[in-house]
Amino acid sequence: MMRFPKNVALSVFLILLAAFMVAAPAQAQAKLGEERVQHQIERARIFREAYPLISETDFYCSIYVQEGELPDLRIVAAERGEEKILLSDADLFFINKGKEDGIEIGQVFLIVEIGGDIGGFGHLAMKRGRGQVIFLEDRRAVARVEKSCGQVMIGNVLLPFEEKESLLGKDLGYEAFTEGDRGTTGKIIYTQGEYNQVGSGGWAIIDIGEEAGVMVGQQMTVLKQIRKDLPVEGIGNVVVIDTQPKTATIKVLSCADPIRVGLSVRAK
Repeated sequence: MMRFPKNVALSVFLILLAAFMVAAPAQAQAKLGEERVQHQIERARIFREAYPLISETDFYCSIYVQEGELPDLRIVAAERGEEKILLSDADLFFINKGKEDGIEIGQVFLIVEIGGDIGGFGHLAMKRGRGQVIFLEDRRAVARVEKSCGQVMIGNVLLPFEEKESLLGKDLGYEAFTEGDRGTTGKIIYTQGEYNQVGSGGWAIIDIGEEAGVMVGQQMTVLKQIRKDLPVEGIGNVVVIDTQPKTATIKVLSCADPIRVGLSVRAK
């Protein structure tokens, strides 16, 4: 058998050891890279599934029913009221209460336009933006329009502003055909817009609210039934964005047909 000198065998051993030491980190690095790619793919998949179900616009620019008495805090004049009817961001307006009524400098209010009656539940309320108090006297105050999202004008009422966080989630979808006796049910009594129907992203009002256990973030299926002898059909999925004692505002997440007044909704 051929024998190698000890120094040659040692050299071969050192060469093989060096090659292993070079290859191992490279393999580990490659594995780490694969794990990072897989993690990014997983994050992308989750991002596709979870998105803002309720946005800032839904919270502060949507509609609801003002149940009970109307607020008495309101816009009574504007700094340039003789020049413009509709106010926009940075415009100043005057309100009918001041320091003696508990108003404070820096206080933020939700600006709301009050409309007509909605099914006997109360008045339609349309959120138009925010206003922050910048000057204060005993019985009056001056505020500045912030983040307007509609026609801010004299006569709009003011409500205490409540900060809310956007809600991330997944559209749970709807079943094409489903049994009609599961979950809390109600009816759509008003839809945003001029055509009495809305599609994805539109707002509507239903005739059930907090007293029926309805909560913000809850998803519901929109139902229709062509005839009483035919099964109930699911045509859309909505999420609750505002609740009042007897009513709630919903946002359409997805639908097969336009969502219109008179259709039923059922809690999931």
